Amino acid sequence: MNVISIEQLIEEWAKDSVIDETEPGKELLRIPKLHAKYVSQITAHSIALKMKELDYRILRKRKMEYYTGRLDQKQLQELGLEPFRFVLKQDLSTYLDADPDLIALEKKQISNREAITFCQSVAKELVSRTYQIKAHAEWERFIAGS
Repeated sequence: MNVISIEQLIEEWAKDSVIDETEPGKELLRIPKLHAKYVSQITAHSIALKMKELDYRILRKRKMEYYTGRLDQKQLQELGLEPFRFVLKQDLSTYLDADPDLIALEKKQISNREAITFCQSVAKELVSRTYQIKAHAEWERFIAGS
């Protein structure tokens, strides 16, 4: 599944959200396609988020081993790390919270979460679009004197 960035999703919704007032029938037919598009992105970002959460757990464990001095020279070499002086258990969370690699993974998770939230709000908007188009058509009939 192709994961679209949050920035791209916002740009696409800016285009997709425009309703062609001259063709309400076509707009009604677009709703299921748009809904499928954004629901598929919810699924894609949910899967990506879960994968990043698993990667985060693995990396966090490895970093904990690193900061507590539990990695041997071979493991340090495989990871391309220099030996780290021993950290006290009470200070470990400070080092883990500030670790650039863990922060980078957390940023990616945040991006996926925001994309999910955005797509959920778009999907909710699409559910009400039928009523909006109907109300617009009734308004046009009223204005025309029907």
